[in-house]
Amino acid sequence: MSHTLPVIGALEPRYQSLLERVLAEFDLRPETVTVDEPGPGKPVSLDKRASRALREAGTDFYNWDLLFDNLGPDDVDGEIEAKLRERARILQAVRDLDPGFASQEVHGSIRVHDLAASARFYTWLFGVEPAEWTHRYVTFLRPDTRTNFVLLVNDGMTLHHDTLFHLGMGVGDKHTVVRAYHSARNNGFHIEKPPRTTWRGTPLHELWLKDPDGTLIEIYAILTQEELEQMPADQEPVFLVQDESPARP
Repeated sequence: MSHTLPVIGALEPRYQSLLERVLAEFDLRPETVTVDEPGPGKPVSLDKRASRALREAGTDFYNWDLLFDNLGPDDVDGEIEAKLRERARILQAVRDLDPGFASQEVHGSIRVHDLAASARFYTWLFGVEPAEWTHRYVTFLRPDTRTNFVLLVNDGMTLHHDTLFHLGMGVGDKHTVVRAYHSARNNGFHIEKPPRTTWRGTPLHELWLKDPDGTLIEIYAILTQEELEQMPADQEPVFLVQDESPARP
């Protein structure tokens, strides 16, 4: 028995038929609804304008607009189908879960080689001094973001960076991303990629650093509507500072 999945946004006929065929594999049948009348259940958004309108309306939704709104030159039907199928597989995995619990804080801990060097970097990144520390760990607390982050000595263990992709810090706007870049240079931190605006995937102003152990750190800001409208036709990144030699310890 198939279940109805409300979707918002128009697709080309070939993509509409693909959507219907893939969803049918998961016993789902797309039903077109609108932002004003999303109907029962949580809708899927298929384009960026619909996603923006849903956010403004405070409507909860599944965001699939990246699949159809950011098709690159290497996206052919077969690749799109595989990407769509994986989205549907994740949707099937997360729907109809029994509600778990209400969390009050996000906690994370990473091992580091040099506790003092890492404490310096993360004091800069979080914008607060450590709440406490010993010879074995340093704890940072950010009540405003409900973050509890701990640096821990490595105890002689080999540190790997292939499992954790990166840590991210969201900021208010493009100018803050650029200021973070200049501040990072002044402090001698490793600049992995200078600040730039990227358009593919989630459009962002972003700066990539590395902490003293080589963990990637992303500092990013969401684009305003006015900035989104300045997207170049080729969707190539736009660098936000003049070419400078990155600061590398």
